[in-house]
Amino acid sequence: MRQAAVALLIAFLVSPAGSAEPERGSVCVAPIPKEPPRTAATPDLFCSSGKLSLKIDSLQAVPWPNQKSLKIGDLDLNSAHRVVVLCDGKPQQSFKFRFSEFKTGRMCLFINDLYQTAQLWEPRRAPWCKCK
Repeated sequence: MRQAAVALLIAFLVSPAGSAEPERGSVCVAPIPKEPPRTAATPDLFCSSGKLSLKIDSLQAVPWPNQKSLKIGDLDLNSAHRVVVLCDGKPQQSFKFRFSEFKTGRMCLFINDLYQTAQLWEPRRAPWCKCK
């Protein structure tokens, strides 16, 4: 009986925790104002219509939120991801990232007020991202 308990304990300690489902990452998208802000952005980065949307990897493009933060989840922590910002449905900015470049599997995506560039920060540095 004691040997069975020891064997069970060893098996539990050796097996990876949570091996049934790998951890997944998420991106919280901070809202932008409906009215285009005053900006120092180059004309190529300014979306005069204000109709911004975003796309991550092969997911469907979604409108950039205007009132509440939007959470995009179920992202692989081990893969590279491409973020594309679209203006009127046309690609305007894009970049790649890996969660391994950061300390967390939860990130904040926002548009910088001054230069209108898309930026990805850890949530502790971006209190304007309010995803749960």
